[in-house]
Amino acid sequence: MPFKHGKGFWTWARLRDGGRRRVRLGTDDRQVARDIEAMLQRLAGRRDWDLLEAAVNGPSTVGALYDAWVVGPEGLADFRARLADVDLNDHVEAWQTWAKRRASPASVVKYASQLRALVPAGRPFLRSQFTRKVINEALSKLEASGSTARRYHAAWSSFAKYLVEVELVDVNPLRSITPPRNNPPRSNYLSLSETKKLVDSHPEPYRALAALREGAGVEITPALSVRRRDLDEKDRTVHIRGTKNAWRDRPVFVEDWAWPYLDKAAKDKLPDALLFMDEGGRPASYYGARSAHKTALAAAQLDATYTMHDARHSFAVRCIKAGIDPQLIASNLGHQDATMVLRIYGKYRPKAADFRRARSGTDDQ
Repeated sequence: MPFKHGKGFWTWARLRDGGRRRVRLGTDDRQVARDIEAMLQRLAGRRDWDLLEAAVNGPSTVGALYDAWVVGPEGLADFRARLADVDLNDHVEAWQTWAKRRASPASVVKYASQLRALVPAGRPFLRSQFTRKVINEALSKLEASGSTARRYHAAWSSFAKYLVEVELVDVNPLRSITPPRNNPPRSNYLSLSETKKLVDSHPEPYRALAALREGAGVEITPALSVRRRDLDEKDRTVHIRGTKNAWRDRPVFVEDWAWPYLDKAAKDKLPDALLFMDEGGRPASYYGARSAHKTALAAAQLDATYTMHDARHSFAVRCIKAGIDPQLIASNLGHQDATMVLRIYGKYRPKAADFRRARSGTDDQ
Protein backbone atom coordinates (compact mmCIF):
# COMPACT_ATOMS: atom_id res chain seq x y z
CA MET A 1 0.00 0.00 0.00
CA PRO A 2 1.25 3.55 -0.72
CA PHE A 3 2.16 5.51 2.38
CA LYS A 4 2.04 9.22 3.14
CA HIS A 5 5.32 11.01 3.75
CA GLY A 6 5.28 14.80 3.90
CA LYS A 7 2.71 16.17 1.48
CA GLY A 8 2.68 13.25 -0.99
CA PHE A 9 2.51 9.47 -1.30
CA TRP A 10 5.37 7.02 -1.65
CA THR A 11 5.67 3.28 -2.28
CA TRP A 12 8.28 0.55 -2.61
CA ALA A 13 9.19 -0.72 -6.08
CA ARG A 14 10.96 -3.98 -6.97
CA LEU A 15 14.18 -3.73 -8.99
CA ARG A 16 15.89 -6.00 -11.51
CA ASP A 17 18.45 -7.23 -8.95
CA GLY A 18 15.73 -8.31 -6.50
CA GLY A 19 16.13 -5.26 -4.27
CA ARG A 20 13.60 -2.56 -3.54
CA ARG A 21 13.65 1.21 -3.76
CA ARG A 22 11.41 3.79 -2.17
CA VAL A 23 9.67 5.79 -4.87
CA ARG A 24 7.96 9.16 -4.58
CA LEU A 25 4.72 8.99 -6.55
CA GLY A 26 4.32 12.72 -7.11
CA THR A 27 0.70 12.93 -5.99
CA ASP A 28 -1.27 13.64 -2.82
CA ASP A 29 -4.35 11.80 -4.11
CA ARG A 30 -4.64 8.38 -2.46
CA GLN A 31 -6.56 6.73 -5.31
CA VAL A 32 -4.07 7.96 -7.94
CA ALA A 33 -1.23 6.76 -5.70
CA ARG A 34 -2.84 3.28 -5.52
CA ASP A 35 -3.23 3.20 -9.33
CA ILE A 36 0.45 4.14 -9.82
CA GLU A 37 1.53 1.49 -7.28
CA ALA A 38 -0.54 -1.12 -9.13
CA MET A 39 1.15 -0.10 -12.38
CA LEU A 40 4.60 -0.54 -10.83
CA GLN A 41 3.62 -3.99 -9.53
CA ARG A 42 2.34 -5.01 -12.97
CA LEU A 43 5.58 -3.87 -14.60
CA ALA A 44 7.61 -5.86 -12.07
CA GLY A 45 5.43 -8.90 -12.67
CA ARG A 46 6.03 -8.55 -16.45
CA ARG A 47 9.75 -8.03 -15.77
CA ASP A 48 9.57 -4.78 -17.72
CA TRP A 49 12.65 -3.51 -15.92
CA ASP A 50 13.54 -0.71 -18.37
CA LEU A 51 10.25 1.07 -17.77
CA LEU A 52 10.24 0.30 -14.07
CA GLU A 53 13.78 1.53 -13.44
CA ALA A 54 13.12 4.67 -15.48
CA ALA A 55 10.16 5.39 -13.23
CA VAL A 56 12.15 5.30 -10.01
CA ASN A 57 14.38 8.19 -11.18
CA GLY A 58 11.93 10.80 -9.89
CA PRO A 59 8.31 11.83 -9.50
CA SER A 60 8.21 13.57 -12.88
CA THR A 61 9.26 10.34 -14.61
CA VAL A 62 6.74 8.30 -12.59
CA GLY A 63 4.02 10.74 -13.62
CA ALA A 64 5.05 10.63 -17.30
CA LEU A 65 5.07 6.82 -17.22
CA TYR A 66 1.66 6.72 -15.58
CA ASP A 67 0.25 9.08 -18.24
CA ALA A 68 1.64 6.77 -20.94
CA TRP A 69 0.25 3.71 -19.10
CA VAL A 70 -3.24 5.22 -19.08
CA VAL A 71 -3.06 5.82 -22.87
CA GLY A 72 -2.17 2.18 -23.46
CA PRO A 73 0.34 0.37 -25.73
CA GLU A 74 0.75 3.39 -28.01
CA GLY A 75 1.54 5.64 -25.05
CA LEU A 76 4.07 3.15 -23.66
CA ALA A 77 5.74 2.85 -27.08
CA ASP A 78 6.13 6.62 -27.18
CA PHE A 79 7.52 6.62 -23.63
CA ARG A 80 10.08 3.95 -24.61
CA ALA A 81 11.16 6.09 -27.58
CA ARG A 82 11.74 9.04 -25.25
CA LEU A 83 13.79 6.83 -22.96
CA ALA A 84 16.09 6.01 -25.89
CA ASP A 85 16.56 9.72 -26.67
CA VAL A 86 19.86 11.49 -25.93
CA ASP A 87 20.40 14.88 -24.31
CA LEU A 88 22.75 16.65 -26.72
CA ASN A 89 23.76 19.08 -23.98
CA ASP A 90 25.86 16.25 -22.57
CA HIS A 91 28.00 16.30 -25.74
CA VAL A 92 28.72 20.02 -26.10
CA GLU A 93 31.99 19.87 -24.17
CA ALA A 94 33.30 16.90 -26.20
CA TRP A 95 32.32 18.75 -29.41
CA GLN A 96 34.39 21.78 -28.35
CA THR A 97 37.44 19.53 -27.87
CA TRP A 98 36.80 18.04 -31.32
CA ALA A 99 36.34 21.49 -32.89
CA LYS A 100 39.63 22.82 -31.45
CA ARG A 101 41.48 20.37 -33.71
CA ARG A 102 39.81 21.94 -36.73
CA ALA A 103 39.56 25.67 -35.91
CA SER A 104 41.33 28.30 -33.83
CA PRO A 105 40.52 28.50 -30.09
CA ALA A 106 38.93 31.94 -30.62
CA SER A 107 36.63 30.53 -33.32
CA VAL A 108 35.60 27.64 -31.07
CA VAL A 109 34.72 30.06 -28.25
CA LYS A 110 32.47 31.97 -30.66
CA TYR A 111 30.98 28.72 -31.98
CA ALA A 112 30.16 27.58 -28.44
CA SER A 113 28.43 30.88 -27.69
CA GLN A 114 26.46 30.69 -30.95
CA LEU A 115 25.45 27.07 -30.33
CA ARG A 116 23.72 28.14 -27.13
CA ALA A 117 21.10 29.98 -29.20
CA LEU A 118 20.00 26.51 -30.35
CA VAL A 119 21.04 24.28 -27.43
CA PRO A 120 20.49 26.34 -24.25
CA ALA A 121 22.77 25.49 -21.33
CA GLY A 122 21.13 23.86 -18.32
CA ARG A 123 18.10 22.56 -20.21
CA PRO A 124 17.72 19.19 -21.95
CA PHE A 125 17.96 19.36 -25.73
CA LEU A 126 17.06 15.94 -27.02
CA ARG A 127 18.38 14.29 -30.14
CA SER A 128 14.81 14.07 -31.44
CA GLN A 129 14.66 17.90 -31.34
CA PHE A 130 17.66 18.24 -33.66
CA THR A 131 15.51 18.53 -36.79
CA ARG A 132 15.30 20.85 -39.77
CA LYS A 133 12.07 22.33 -38.45
CA VAL A 134 13.50 23.21 -35.04
CA ILE A 135 16.74 24.54 -36.54
CA ASN A 136 14.91 26.66 -39.12
CA GLU A 137 12.72 28.12 -36.40
CA ALA A 138 15.79 28.94 -34.29
CA LEU A 139 17.47 30.63 -37.28
CA SER A 140 14.36 32.70 -37.97
CA LYS A 141 14.31 33.94 -34.37
CA LEU A 142 17.89 35.22 -34.43
CA GLU A 143 18.05 38.98 -34.08
CA ALA A 144 21.09 39.22 -36.33
CA SER A 145 22.06 40.33 -39.81
CA GLY A 146 22.36 37.81 -42.62
CA SER A 147 26.15 37.56 -42.33
CA THR A 148 25.96 37.02 -38.57
CA ALA A 149 23.19 34.44 -38.97
CA ARG A 150 25.44 32.58 -41.42
CA ARG A 151 28.03 32.28 -38.65
CA TYR A 152 25.40 30.74 -36.37
CA HIS A 153 24.55 28.32 -39.18
CA ALA A 154 28.26 27.41 -39.45
CA ALA A 155 28.56 26.86 -35.69
CA TRP A 156 25.50 24.62 -35.58
CA SER A 157 26.73 22.73 -38.63
CA SER A 158 30.06 22.09 -36.89
CA PHE A 159 28.17 20.59 -33.94
CA ALA A 160 26.10 18.46 -36.33
CA LYS A 161 29.23 17.18 -38.10
CA TYR A 162 30.59 16.06 -34.74
CA LEU A 163 27.32 14.29 -33.86
CA VAL A 164 27.43 12.43 -37.18
CA GLU A 165 31.07 11.47 -36.66
CA VAL A 166 30.40 9.98 -33.21
CA GLU A 167 27.23 8.30 -34.57
CA LEU A 168 24.77 10.16 -32.35
CA VAL A 169 22.80 11.26 -35.43
CA ASP A 170 22.66 9.73 -38.88
CA VAL A 171 22.62 12.90 -40.98
CA ASN A 172 23.56 16.55 -40.60
CA PRO A 173 20.24 18.44 -40.91
CA LEU A 174 22.12 21.70 -41.59
CA ARG A 175 23.22 20.32 -44.97
CA SER A 176 19.67 20.65 -46.25
CA ILE A 177 19.17 24.14 -44.77
CA THR A 178 20.34 26.98 -47.00
CA PRO A 179 22.48 29.41 -44.97
CA PRO A 180 21.11 32.97 -44.65
CA ARG A 181 22.33 35.40 -47.29
CA ASN A 182 25.37 37.54 -46.55
CA ASN A 183 24.88 41.25 -46.04
CA PRO A 184 25.58 43.35 -49.13
CA PRO A 185 29.36 43.94 -49.27
CA ARG A 186 30.38 47.11 -47.47
CA SER A 187 32.75 49.29 -49.45
CA ASN A 188 32.81 52.57 -47.53
CA TYR A 189 36.18 54.05 -48.44
CA LEU A 190 38.18 57.28 -48.48
CA SER A 191 40.33 58.81 -51.19
CA LEU A 192 44.07 58.95 -50.58
CA SER A 193 43.99 62.64 -49.67
CA GLU A 194 41.16 62.00 -47.19
CA THR A 195 43.04 59.03 -45.76
CA LYS A 196 46.18 61.11 -45.15
CA LYS A 197 44.09 63.85 -43.57
CA LEU A 198 42.48 61.31 -41.25
CA VAL A 199 45.81 59.78 -40.21
CA ASP A 200 47.37 63.21 -39.51
CA SER A 201 44.39 64.10 -37.31
CA HIS A 202 45.30 61.30 -34.86
CA PRO A 203 47.51 61.85 -31.81
CA GLU A 204 50.41 59.45 -31.27
CA PRO A 205 50.69 56.52 -30.84
CA TYR A 206 47.39 56.19 -32.70
CA ARG A 207 48.65 58.16 -35.69
CA ALA A 208 51.20 55.47 -36.57
CA LEU A 209 48.62 52.76 -35.80
CA ALA A 210 46.15 54.46 -38.18
CA ALA A 211 48.90 54.63 -40.83
CA LEU A 212 49.38 50.85 -40.62
CA ARG A 213 45.63 50.27 -40.70
CA GLU A 214 45.02 52.60 -43.63
CA GLY A 215 48.28 51.99 -45.51
CA ALA A 216 48.28 48.18 -45.35
CA GLY A 217 44.67 47.16 -44.67
CA VAL A 218 45.58 45.48 -41.36
CA GLU A 219 42.78 44.62 -38.95
CA ILE A 220 42.97 46.46 -35.61
CA THR A 221 43.55 43.57 -33.17
CA PRO A 222 46.73 42.11 -34.74
CA ALA A 223 47.93 45.64 -35.55
CA LEU A 224 48.00 46.40 -31.83
CA SER A 225 50.29 43.38 -31.31
CA VAL A 226 52.97 44.42 -33.81
CA ARG A 227 56.47 44.62 -32.31
CA ARG A 228 59.58 46.43 -33.48
CA ARG A 229 61.11 43.21 -34.81
CA ASP A 230 58.10 42.68 -37.11
CA LEU A 231 59.18 45.58 -39.35
CA ASP A 232 61.39 44.89 -42.35
CA GLU A 233 62.82 48.28 -43.42
CA LYS A 234 64.40 46.90 -46.58
CA ASP A 235 61.19 45.52 -48.08
CA ARG A 236 58.91 47.91 -46.20
CA THR A 237 56.80 45.06 -44.92
CA VAL A 238 55.32 44.23 -41.52
CA HIS A 239 54.78 40.73 -40.19
CA ILE A 240 51.19 40.45 -38.95
CA ARG A 241 50.55 37.63 -36.50
CA GLY A 242 46.89 36.93 -37.07
CA THR A 243 45.45 33.87 -35.32
CA LYS A 244 42.06 33.25 -36.91
CA ASN A 245 43.54 30.90 -39.51
CA ALA A 246 46.87 30.07 -41.18
CA TRP A 247 46.70 32.76 -43.86
CA ARG A 248 46.08 35.54 -41.30
CA ASP A 249 49.71 35.10 -40.14
CA ARG A 250 51.47 36.88 -43.00
CA PRO A 251 53.79 39.69 -44.11
CA VAL A 252 52.01 42.77 -45.49
CA PHE A 253 53.38 45.48 -47.74
CA VAL A 254 52.89 49.07 -46.59
CA GLU A 255 52.13 51.89 -49.01
CA ASP A 256 55.00 54.34 -49.41
CA TRP A 257 53.12 57.29 -47.92
CA ALA A 258 52.41 55.33 -44.69
CA TRP A 259 55.87 53.88 -44.03
CA PRO A 260 57.45 57.04 -42.48
CA TYR A 261 54.88 56.93 -39.65
CA LEU A 262 55.95 53.37 -38.79
CA ASP A 263 59.61 54.21 -39.16
CA LYS A 264 59.20 57.05 -36.67
CA ALA A 265 57.30 54.81 -34.22
CA ALA A 266 60.08 52.20 -34.42
CA LYS A 267 62.89 54.67 -33.62
CA ASP A 268 64.95 53.74 -30.52
CA LYS A 269 62.73 50.75 -29.67
CA LEU A 270 64.14 47.36 -28.69
CA PRO A 271 63.25 44.42 -30.98
CA ASP A 272 60.63 42.95 -28.63
CA ALA A 273 58.98 46.27 -27.77
CA LEU A 274 55.43 46.88 -28.94
CA LEU A 275 55.47 49.31 -31.84
CA PHE A 276 52.53 51.42 -30.71
CA MET A 277 53.17 52.83 -27.23
CA ASP A 278 52.59 56.29 -25.77
CA GLU A 279 55.25 58.50 -24.18
CA GLY A 280 54.50 56.95 -20.78
CA GLY A 281 55.30 53.47 -22.09
CA ARG A 282 51.67 52.34 -22.11
CA PRO A 283 50.61 50.20 -25.09
CA ALA A 284 47.92 51.44 -27.44
CA SER A 285 44.55 49.79 -26.83
CA TYR A 286 41.50 48.98 -28.91
CA TYR A 287 39.32 51.43 -26.99
CA GLY A 288 41.97 54.12 -27.22
CA ALA A 289 42.22 53.52 -30.98
CA ARG A 290 38.44 53.71 -31.39
CA SER A 291 38.23 56.94 -29.41
CA ALA A 292 41.14 58.49 -31.34
CA HIS A 293 39.54 57.42 -34.64
CA LYS A 294 36.22 59.10 -33.83
CA THR A 295 37.96 62.28 -32.70
CA ALA A 296 40.12 62.32 -35.83
CA LEU A 297 37.08 61.89 -38.11
CA ALA A 298 35.45 64.91 -36.50
CA ALA A 299 38.66 66.97 -36.69
CA ALA A 300 39.16 66.09 -40.37
CA GLN A 301 35.44 66.67 -41.10
CA LEU A 302 35.05 63.22 -42.62
CA ASP A 303 32.08 60.84 -42.71
CA ALA A 304 31.36 59.79 -39.11
CA THR A 305 30.17 56.35 -40.29
CA TYR A 306 33.67 55.49 -41.54
CA THR A 307 34.90 52.74 -39.18
CA MET A 308 38.39 51.50 -38.37
CA HIS A 309 37.52 48.34 -40.31
CA ASP A 310 36.68 50.47 -43.36
CA ALA A 311 40.41 51.19 -43.65
CA ARG A 312 40.66 47.76 -45.28
CA HIS A 313 38.17 48.87 -47.94
CA SER A 314 40.05 52.11 -48.62
CA PHE A 315 43.31 50.17 -48.97
CA ALA A 316 41.80 47.54 -51.26
CA VAL A 317 40.07 50.08 -53.52
CA ARG A 318 43.28 52.14 -53.92
CA CYS A 319 45.32 49.05 -54.70
CA ILE A 320 42.95 47.55 -57.22
CA LYS A 321 42.53 50.94 -58.93
CA ALA A 322 46.33 51.06 -59.20
CA GLY A 323 46.32 47.71 -61.01
CA ILE A 324 47.97 45.73 -58.19
CA ASP A 325 47.58 41.94 -58.42
CA PRO A 326 44.33 40.97 -56.58
CA GLN A 327 46.11 37.99 -55.01
CA LEU A 328 48.65 40.36 -53.41
CA ILE A 329 45.81 42.54 -52.11
CA ALA A 330 44.09 39.43 -50.73
CA SER A 331 47.30 38.35 -49.01
CA ASN A 332 47.62 41.76 -47.33
CA LEU A 333 44.03 41.57 -46.13
CA GLY A 334 44.56 38.04 -44.77
CA HIS A 335 42.25 36.29 -47.24
CA GLN A 336 42.97 32.76 -48.44
CA ASP A 337 42.72 33.76 -52.10
CA ALA A 338 41.60 36.59 -54.35
CA THR A 339 37.98 35.45 -54.68
CA MET A 340 36.53 37.90 -52.16
CA VAL A 341 38.73 40.76 -53.38
CA LEU A 342 37.47 40.33 -56.93
CA ARG A 343 33.85 39.87 -55.81
CA ILE A 344 33.77 43.02 -53.70
CA TYR A 345 36.32 45.29 -55.36
CA GLY A 346 36.42 44.00 -58.95
CA LYS A 347 34.21 46.88 -60.08
CA TYR A 348 37.06 49.27 -59.18
CA ARG A 349 39.63 47.63 -61.48
CA PRO A 350 41.32 50.28 -63.61
CA LYS A 351 39.98 51.34 -66.96
CA ALA A 352 41.74 53.23 -69.72
CA ALA A 353 40.61 56.58 -68.28
CA ASP A 354 42.19 55.67 -64.93
CA PHE A 355 45.54 55.02 -66.55
CA ARG A 356 45.34 58.36 -68.36
CA ARG A 357 44.67 60.20 -65.11
CA ALA A 358 47.48 58.34 -63.35
CA ARG A 359 49.88 59.24 -66.17
CA SER A 360 48.97 62.90 -65.92
CA GLY A 361 49.46 62.88 -62.14
CA THR A 362 45.90 63.97 -61.35
CA ASP A 363 44.58 60.70 -59.97
CA ASP A 364 43.51 60.74 -56.31
CA GLN A 365 42.94 57.09 -55.44
